[in-house]
Amino acid sequence: GTSDYGQANGPLNLSGVVGVAAGGNHSLLLNFDGTVLAWGNNGFGQTNVPIGLGGVVAVTAGAYHSLALKSDGTVIGWGQNAFGQASVPVGVSGVTEVAAGSFHNLALKSDGTVVAWGRNTSFQTNVPVGLNGVVGVGAGENHSLARRSDGTVVAWGGKDYFQTNVPAGLSGVVAVAAGNYHNLALKA
Repeated sequence: GTSDYGQANGPLNLSGVVGVAAGGNHSLLLNFDGTVLAWGNNGFGQTNVPIGLGGVVAVTAGAYHSLALKSDGTVIGWGQNAFGQASVPVGVSGVTEVAAGSFHNLALKSDGTVVAWGRNTSFQTNVPVGLNGVVGVGAGENHSLARRSDGTVVAWGGKDYFQTNVPAGLSGVVAVAAGNYHNLALKA
């Protein structure tokens, strides 16, 4: 892919990599030891991994910000914070999965509920009232996705490209992914 900022030119000869994430023009790598490496565009500090960050089990990247999920269920954010997207809300804990959209984030909690924060121009952080039983999340440019334990998908936000129009009868979904203006669902 394009590498205007070196985002496609990761460190060489790495081993023990257990996770990766691609942001707008930056990349994140999760090592087996729970540490994070970052490279690419650093115009907003999105590749300035916090000193001493460890115990990380997952990483995700937005347009100009980065998130790390720690083994204790807490989330750490850094990079651009113009919409509060790098500032994890106080009290967010018990997190099992994170997803970064361009300028917003979703955190799936162990109780099956979702917390969202960041830019809300299309109501992408307005989690539907009563949404529960969630086992997976995805975040796009201006929309959000939740995969429920019954294999159905709930989408909200977005206002222009039909990205929240979940196909009628969609079921048996085991994973979701959100692009800027489209979504994918993997069925069992």
